[in-house]
Amino acid sequence: MGVKMRKDAVENRAKILATAAKLFQQRSVSAVSMKDIASTAQIGTGTLYRNYPNKSELCLALSLDFIRQFITTSQQYLAQTTAKPVIQFQQVLAQYLAFRERRIQLLTAVETGPTVMATYYQSPLYQQLVELFKRILFPISGEISATELTFRADMVLAMLKSDSYAYQRQQQGLSQAQIAALISHLMIRSDQSISGN
Repeated sequence: MGVKMRKDAVENRAKILATAAKLFQQRSVSAVSMKDIASTAQIGTGTLYRNYPNKSELCLALSLDFIRQFITTSQQYLAQTTAKPVIQFQQVLAQYLAFRERRIQLLTAVETGPTVMATYYQSPLYQQLVELFKRILFPISGEISATELTFRADMVLAMLKSDSYAYQRQQQGLSQAQIAALISHLMIRSDQSISGN
């Protein structure tokens, strides 16, 4: 009996996430209510809230797969590339910006959630993201302590949170490429050339 309950719960979660993803494609994340999701998924609102207590939690669940895909793709690139460290940093950063741009509504809903970010920062997935950025920052940072390297990785990710990113794109009028170039100038040690020498 317990296995069937578990299977039902897994099926409900999958149905909720698939329904939410579909609705978020049709309308903006902010325009879709939890009630809309429950109704479209043909489940009770109690079932929805038992699985996802708020929309931020639901958006985080949807975001985790996209974040995993980004990390996996980046790790595959780093394992195969022979590009110089500066180019590797710029490539992964550009891909991260493209990922954030495609998922900006979803990530905004996650990042404005009251408790979600604390949970996310403690997650193994966030730690994998930090480790990825440490890996690409280390060779372009010169003499650097482990603490400073972790701080730099955290700060790159913090700079690119949805509100900061949206401000730079919309208010400051910067393109994705301009943001990538400016972050590169901040992070790459001055004796390393941007051309990768």
